[in-house]
Amino acid sequence: MWGTSDERKGLRVAHFGPKKGRGVLTTQDVRKGDLIERSPVLIIPQKDRALVDPTVIFTYVFMWEHGTVEEDLYRHEGRAAIALGFTSLLNHSYAPNAKFLRHIDELTIDLVALRDIEAGEEITIDYQMTLWFDPN
Repeated sequence: MWGTSDERKGLRVAHFGPKKGRGVLTTQDVRKGDLIERSPVLIIPQKDRALVDPTVIFTYVFMWEHGTVEEDLYRHEGRAAIALGFTSLLNHSYAPNAKFLRHIDELTIDLVALRDIEAGEEITIDYQMTLWFDPN
């Protein structure tokens, strides 16, 4: 079953300063366990990874193979995916307020609240991989 991309809480892209850059905040209260967004994804096939991975696009992708984790992106093998909603613009946190769930076969990614999130609060996820930047 294909997920619908219209399943989304009120979200807004915001600028969080020169070090953090853009991110996403919610414009309404979100409760723990709520689906914040379901996004369709654009697949980057294995054959295109060698061209795409050296670009800025690599910093926005999710690993998109069964049995893989985000750290596997650094192997530069298999498919990757870009979330076509707000999910690819989320900033990292080691204490995130949301998590992502990949639905590989359905070509969707869900963003789910790990705790209550107040309107105006930035939504963050743990990138689940060795970071290419200093998060401090």
